[in-house]
Amino acid sequence: MSLPASTPGTRAGELLGAPSSGRLFVLYGRLLGPLLGGYLLFDRAFAYLHLPGSPLFVGEMVLGVGAVAAVVATRYLRTPIRDEPILALLGAFVLWGLVRMLSGLGTYHLDAVRDAALWYYCVFAFLVAAALARSPELLDRLVAQLTRLTPWLLLWLPLGLILAPLSESAPKVPFSTVSVLSHKSGSAAIAAMLVLGCLWLLPDTRTARSRAGWSLMALLVIALAATQNRGGLLGVMAGATVGLAFLHNRGALAARAILIVVVGLGMASLLSLKIPMAGVQGREFSASQLVANVVSLGGKESPGNLGGTVQGRQELWSRILDKQIADGRLVHGSGFGQNLATEVGVYDDGKESLRSPHNSHLHIVARMGLVGISLWIALWIGWYWRLVAGCRRLARQGMVFRRQVAVLSLMVATAVLVSCFFDPQLEGPQVAALLWTAFGIGVAVTTRRPWYAGGSPSTSDRP
Repeated sequence: MSLPASTPGTRAGELLGAPSSGRLFVLYGRLLGPLLGGYLLFDRAFAYLHLPGSPLFVGEMVLGVGAVAAVVATRYLRTPIRDEPILALLGAFVLWGLVRMLSGLGTYHLDAVRDAALWYYCVFAFLVAAALARSPELLDRLVAQLTRLTPWLLLWLPLGLILAPLSESAPKVPFSTVSVLSHKSGSAAIAAMLVLGCLWLLPDTRTARSRAGWSLMALLVIALAATQNRGGLLGVMAGATVGLAFLHNRGALAARAILIVVVGLGMASLLSLKIPMAGVQGREFSASQLVANVVSLGGKESPGNLGGTVQGRQELWSRILDKQIADGRLVHGSGFGQNLATEVGVYDDGKESLRSPHNSHLHIVARMGLVGISLWIALWIGWYWRLVAGCRRLARQGMVFRRQVAVLSLMVATAVLVSCFFDPQLEGPQVAALLWTAFGIGVAVTTRRPWYAGGSPSTSDRP
C-alpha cells in the first residue's frame, strides 16, 4: 500500500509545474490528520484553543493555512476545479452561500459568519484535493495515522460516552465552559464506523486477529452510541450498508456482524446487564434501551422521551418551513445571521442557543432556499454517481487501494448525511471537516485526470 515518498508527488508536480512549490499545501495535508484525529477523539473539546479573551478555532486555523497555500500556489487548486465538474458544482453551492451571507452581514455581523459554517466548511474538500494534487502520498499518511489512532480511539470512546453525563462536573477546557467530556454519541458512532470500514476495506493495515478484536470494540462503541442517539444509529447502518455493497464477501461479513449483535444483545438481556448510570438524556446504556431505539425507528410508539424528541423536532421543522412560506423566502432563503428557532418561538431550555432547525438539510432550505437545496441535491447525486462509477472502473483496472478508499469515502459521507437529518452536524467542524475531507479524497482517487497520481495498483481485489 505504501508508495515511494517522492515518486507520485514528483509526477504530479511535473504535470502542474514547479514541483518544489506548494509546500504550504503539504503542510496543510500534514496538519489535516492531527486535526481530524483530535475531532474524532475529543469532539467539541478540541474545537477551540481557549486563550484568555480570545478563543482560536482550530479548524479555521488549519483552513487558513490552506487558504494561504491556495493564494501562493493557485495552480494546485485551479487544476482539480478545472478538470472535475463536481468541484465546480460545489463551488456554485459555496458561491450561493456567500451571496446569502453577505446580504445579512451588515445587520447580523459575526452571527452571519458563524451561521455560514453550514457552507464554508466545504472549503476542506477543495483544499484536500489541492494537497493531494501536490503530494499524493499524503493519502497514505492519512491512512497510516488513522491506523495508529484506532486503539486509542476505540479505548477512549466507550469511556467518553459513558462518562458524558458527568460533563457538568468534569474539568473544563482551559479558559472556557466546554467540558472535556463533550463527545456527542452520534459523532462517536460515525468515528467507530470509520475505523470499522478502514479495518475491513484496508485489511493490510492489521493482522486478522487484531482486526477482529478491534472490530468488536468498534461494534461496542456503535451499540453504546445507539442507546443514546437514533440518528447516529441510522447513519451508521446506512454507511455500513453502502460499504458492504462493494465487498465480495458481504454476505459472510453481514452474517457475522448480525450474529455478534444478536448474541451480544441476547446475553446482555438475559443477564440484565446495564451501566449503572444513564446517558445525558436519561436513557440507559442497556440492551433494552437499544432495542427500544431500534423499534422506534419503525414508527412504533416510542417509550420514555423518544417520542417527545421526535415530536419536538417535527414541530420545529414545520414552524420554520411555514414561516419561510409565509414570509415569501422559500426560493432564496432567509440568509444567515438570524436565530431561526427563536423567530418561531422555540427556545432551548429557555435560552437562545438553538439557532437552526436541528436538521442540516432543512437548515440549508431555511438559509439558502430552494436554490440552495437544489444545488445541494444535485451536488450529492453527482458525487455518488461519480464515485460508484469510479469504484467499478478502479476494480477493472486493479487499482485496489484507490477503490477501497473511494468506498470508505462513500461510507463516511452516507453516515454523515443520514445522521444530520436529526442533528445539525454540518454546522460544526467536528463532523463537517470529516465529511468534506472524504468528499475531496473521493474526487481525487476516482479521477481519470493526471492531476492525482497516487494509489498503489494491484492485480487482485481484496475482501
